[in-house]
Amino acid sequence: MRRFFTQIAIYAGILLVLAFIFDWMISSGLKKTERGHFHTMNALMNDSINADVIMLGSSRVEYGYNPHIVDTVLDCNSRNLGVSGQPFGVSCLRWQLYNRHNNPPKLIIVNCDYLELRGMVDNGYEREQYYPYMSDPLVKQFLDDYGFNYADKYIPIYRYHGDYKLMGIGLAELFHIRHDRKGNPYKGYFPSYEAWNGEALNDMIKNNGLECKLSYHVVSLLDSLLRNAIDEGSKIVFVQAPYYYRLRDNLDDHTTRSVYDSLANAYDIPSLDYQDMIICNDSTYFKDGCHLNFRGSQIFTLKLAKDLDSLNILK
Repeated sequence: MRRFFTQIAIYAGILLVLAFIFDWMISSGLKKTERGHFHTMNALMNDSINADVIMLGSSRVEYGYNPHIVDTVLDCNSRNLGVSGQPFGVSCLRWQLYNRHNNPPKLIIVNCDYLELRGMVDNGYEREQYYPYMSDPLVKQFLDDYGFNYADKYIPIYRYHGDYKLMGIGLAELFHIRHDRKGNPYKGYFPSYEAWNGEALNDMIKNNGLECKLSYHVVSLLDSLLRNAIDEGSKIVFVQAPYYYRLRDNLDDHTTRSVYDSLANAYDIPSLDYQDMIICNDSTYFKDGCHLNFRGSQIFTLKLAKDLDSLNILK
């Protein structure tokens, strides 16, 4: 009987070692890929970005703020750090990761809207970008909020189970079989060329899905970010990017606006509001009620960049 249990322990130990090795191989490969949302995360963890201007916020930043236009108008190096599927808490993580490896930016653009200040959503949306960095102390703070369970966090290879495509991408990168740049964004900017889809907006309006839910934890994260960034010499600008008019007109965002106004007054932060731009009345410039398409983002970013230039913030 003792021999039986000894053999079981040996086999279990071998499997555990193999799991750790396989986990390391996949994660090491994924750290090199430039595929989709891995591109920005890997740049934050491994590269020196050292941007003059960074843009923080949700997918409205990812889709709507074009760094190429900002660079051209302001003669600077900008970076879009927008992240889809989560409120400002994850933007705060991206800021912390950026701040750990890079010089403080001259300007931080903070996108301000009703979605940014809600509580964390543990829907696991695009959480694959964190798989290679589960042990990083900054990333660890947000794993529970992203829906990671105990097995995901502590059992090697478990978080990859069933995702054979992702494992293949990691191994192909590790062994230099294929460098994946599919969906590679330009400096974190994901332009959308999708046609207008108003169904989600209709459902939101019908089901009262435009309620503004405020999380004081997220507000405290934003407040801390602003305070630390200003102490390091960065300037801040609050921006309210365009909504499609039907969403804007059905939105009661008085509570969140009052929070942004309070922070702007406390830290002497200028606010730029683009929710009355002419493009807000035309679905031609949107992919849905919240997100600009490529054409809309070009027009909005050009207007924003010119307004920033007139404020002489970088001079």
